[in-house]
Amino acid sequence: MKNLIVYLLLCLFIVSCGSKKEYEAVNENASLPESFDFNAMNLKVVTSSINHKKQTMMTLYGNDSAIDELKDHPENDNHKERILALITWSQKEDPYWYGAKIPNHLLSVEIVKSKEPFSENSEILYQKYEGKELRKVNADGRDRIRTILSMKPSIMP
Repeated sequence: MKNLIVYLLLCLFIVSCGSKKEYEAVNENASLPESFDFNAMNLKVVTSSINHKKQTMMTLYGNDSAIDELKDHPENDNHKERILALITWSQKEDPYWYGAKIPNHLLSVEIVKSKEPFSENSEILYQKYEGKELRKVNADGRDRIRTILSMKPSIMP
């Protein structure tokens, strides 16, 4: 009887070790195209959020000047460029972590830039790119600028 239990446990162990899923080291669907050169902007994560109704997730990135301004600690140098970038992805189930969701397809990148502190009187540039190849689209960004500027930075230790 002991041998039968040992054989059953051994068989269960061998069957559970077999997996045909290949590990995906880089989530290619969610990656930004190299031609966009996002890394050159040298931005840091500001905050992230999930929209459960639309099943999307987004991350807001910004440079130091923009982050300080969102934290209500603006720099003394008012002529530094402020850059915020909001990236939105669709979601999918994480194949390696039960119950978790990860970015799936890249949906859009929205860029907000200003050479002055963000205010209603400052000249703020809004650009929107959509799709996997991030094609620039014409969009009225007034509401989106307000939405992006109203996002509160995450508190990080």
